[in-house]
Amino acid sequence: MNLNKLFFGSALTCIAFALSLSSCKKMALQKDYHRVADTVDSHVNMTAWDYLKKRALGTTSDNQIWKSFYDGIIYSGIDTNEYTKPGRTYIFLNTDAVTRTNSNLADVGFFGANLVAGKTTKAWTEYPKDFVKVNLQYLIIEGVHNHYTLPPVNLVEVKTLAPVGSLDTLPKGVTRNSSYPFVPNHNSTMTIKVLNSSPSNTSDYPIVLNEARNVRTSSIQATNGTIHAIDRFLTTTLGQ
Repeated sequence: MNLNKLFFGSALTCIAFALSLSSCKKMALQKDYHRVADTVDSHVNMTAWDYLKKRALGTTSDNQIWKSFYDGIIYSGIDTNEYTKPGRTYIFLNTDAVTRTNSNLADVGFFGANLVAGKTTKAWTEYPKDFVKVNLQYLIIEGVHNHYTLPPVNLVEVKTLAPVGSLDTLPKGVTRNSSYPFVPNHNSTMTIKVLNSSPSNTSDYPIVLNEARNVRTSSIQATNGTIHAIDRFLTTTLGQ
């Protein structure tokens, strides 16, 4: 073995190691970075009715998302003061939750789920006013039920404004499509819970209504209660 080569190689290794230590000593210490939490304020600082009108009767498409829902309320003759009373949960319907029709019968709105003479509809006026009113009353729940108040995972059965017995039958000429068969809901109640999972990368622990519809935007805090917005038909069949 050539001892000179061995000594020379070892010397180079030591020098390189020493230089690396020297370089590390010259590096500045990493500073702590204190992140400031940035959360969206869910308070809208107005009643549910005022917020509905703001997002229904605006001049831009973003502020017309509940226009079809608003039209249904006006057509039905429901007392709009119901949307100003305190201590309630309100389910709002965006445009798709009202008007959407589709060959996929499960992926529809109110007009695609509730058929008149066996066909999908294009306007609230094709339905009896009382039928529309009862279905809108069903979307108003007594009590505030949102991410801040609901128990983890457990299903809660809640009372709606739809009168007892009003969901026992469908009016003459109105049927449901095959994906949403009509089942009587004599007590006009609804089930609500927080899902113990994230079904998509844009939906973390959503609120679920009647074990059938995930809320699109939840826990909007109005001055008189909470608002949940959905984008597809919500069956009145009670979730189990």
